[in-house]
Amino acid sequence: MRDLTKGNIIKVMFFFSLPILLGNVFQQAYNLADIIIVGKKLGDMSVSAVGSTASVVSLLFNIINGLCTGFAIPISRHYGSGEQDKMRQNIAGMITFSGITTITVIALCMIFMNPLLTAINTPKEIFDEAARYLSIVVIGLVVTTIYNLEANMLRAVGNSVVPLIILIISAILNIGLDLLFLYVFDKGVEGAALATVIAQFISAAVCFVYLIKKCPFLKPKLSDFRFNSYVIKPLLGAGLGMALMYSIVDIGSIVLQNGVNGLGHEIITAHTAARKLFGFSIMPFSAVSATLVTFVSQNYGAGRFDRIKKGIKYGLFIEWIWTTLAIVVVYLFANNLALLIVSGENSYITDTVAQYLKINVPFYYALAVLLSLRCSLQGLGNSIFPIVASVIEMLWKIVTVVFIIPQYGYFGVCISEPIIWVASGVLVTIIAIKMLKKVC
Repeated sequence: MRDLTKGNIIKVMFFFSLPILLGNVFQQAYNLADIIIVGKKLGDMSVSAVGSTASVVSLLFNIINGLCTGFAIPISRHYGSGEQDKMRQNIAGMITFSGITTITVIALCMIFMNPLLTAINTPKEIFDEAARYLSIVVIGLVVTTIYNLEANMLRAVGNSVVPLIILIISAILNIGLDLLFLYVFDKGVEGAALATVIAQFISAAVCFVYLIKKCPFLKPKLSDFRFNSYVIKPLLGAGLGMALMYSIVDIGSIVLQNGVNGLGHEIITAHTAARKLFGFSIMPFSAVSATLVTFVSQNYGAGRFDRIKKGIKYGLFIEWIWTTLAIVVVYLFANNLALLIVSGENSYITDTVAQYLKINVPFYYALAVLLSLRCSLQGLGNSIFPIVASVIEMLWKIVTVVFIIPQYGYFGVCISEPIIWVASGVLVTIIAIKMLKKVC
């Protein structure tokens, strides 16, 4: 376990965030492997089928991830202040409310599967394949929740190494199972979905064994499941706030996916590849943001307000260095990066991927500010303003689909997010500065 309230800030943040970053690398690696193997084995139409559901899958995963990350905030705070009884009560609440949410989400998705795919304008030629893929992913949300619960409990008390090790195991298994199901058993896109679910199940099982044997202080007692208002209110506020923040952004992405799907399967394929590369390229942002949630929460609970401002500054500095490197790589090798995912037989697809990357990557400076400060505000217990920024982002994506895409086509998709990153980044910066002056 790692106490983030003591020691050199840069060193503490680096050693906490490095496992998260490496974990993101492996997670994105097997996400890329899914698409690459599907593309090489099944062709661009199957890539389109998987890609057409990408925004929905992202929404589902981020509801679960946001919920568990948010629930971990008060756990981290109580760990920082040494209140282990309250910490275990929050863990009990985390387990209960995550389970209820997951069951509800699965039920709603299975009932409204076809209307949902119709609503996002999924082309007829890939509709059935997309539905089969999404159904398996939805059922697998049970193991997704279990793993996220376990990983976030460990991160809340400063352990980011074990989730990394387990994620590496999962990534290797996922790639192996992809090859097995697609090339040996010829299972199609269903095989790619099954590979992910089975790999996550094994990860969750391994993490569970570790928690039982090595972290008995995290195990809640039966009496901890008797919730009081002083436990439920901050827990639900943090968990639902973070889940809402993540989901609002993804609801906007679903709306945007509707506009992308209406541009045809070539654009869907290109956008899928571009978004996979985008996800890979912002991994340092995800790692720093996840670190700041825990770092700010622990130091806030311990009353170490002097460390909070410095931690945020160091986090932004690291992200801006990465942005500069990403710009150089993209402008030199954008088309080569596209060929890692798509076949290259259609130069229009490759050029479209390159166009997306070249427009978006320079605005990572603004995206870094938005993500870091949004998570820092959550760590300080302020979930309202990050949600407001997310609502603005969602509304802008609706505007993009209704007005910009019909006028500018895929170029409108490319410019949509950079515009809102800048606008939301400015808003969150103003709010963060005011709150930090008040709190720190």
